[in-house]
Amino acid sequence: MALGDRRSRVRLEVVGALWATLELTEPARVVNISREGALITSPVPMPPESVQPLHLKLEGREVTVDARVRHIRRVSGPDEPIRYLVGVEFLSVPPALARATDWPQV
Repeated sequence: MALGDRRSRVRLEVVGALWATLELTEPARVVNISREGALITSPVPMPPESVQPLHLKLEGREVTVDARVRHIRRVSGPDEPIRYLVGVEFLSVPPALARATDWPQV
């Protein structure tokens, strides 16, 4: 028996860039926050330099902030669940976040 192409479905060739979106909704904890960004702990890694929407709960309201992942480091020990420290830079600060944190709006 020949070992040729044994796929059961047609294979499509992609020419050029193919964009995709992956959204994971995992709870994370804010360790530190400033006007420029935040340090969070997350159970899933995030690709460095990727832009991620962060959904923050402030005073019972959800605020979405676009943030760029600047660094990531695995911090869990051998007997602990896997966790990552993720440093993000805010690309913009929504007015609701500025009000909740008493930061002046720019």
